[in-house]
Amino acid sequence: MKLPRLEEMNSERFLEEAFKPEFHSKWIKDTLLRRNIYLWLFLTGIACIFITAFTGQMLMSILSLFLATVSLVVMTKYDTQLFFLRGLKLRDEDSGEAQAD
Repeated sequence: MKLPRLEEMNSERFLEEAFKPEFHSKWIKDTLLRRNIYLWLFLTGIACIFITAFTGQMLMSILSLFLATVSLVVMTKYDTQLFFLRGLKLRDEDSGEAQAD
């Protein structure tokens, strides 16, 4: 089953499939991609703050600060979700090893 790229990550579908081991790698991959996109937006915003500050463009500097702040907040959401998915994956792997013993 192919996961749509633009689907909301905290949908009912996510909550149903997050606990199924066969979907862990797909959800982790999608969450990692989204987190990295917002990480690059954050780093771009920080770089733009310094560039606009050196050129004396106060309005652009404030807008860059806004971009960096918003992308940091959204990136933190996906980072938390990634931590949750990795924890579920480790829990399933541990329970699989315990059943094999």
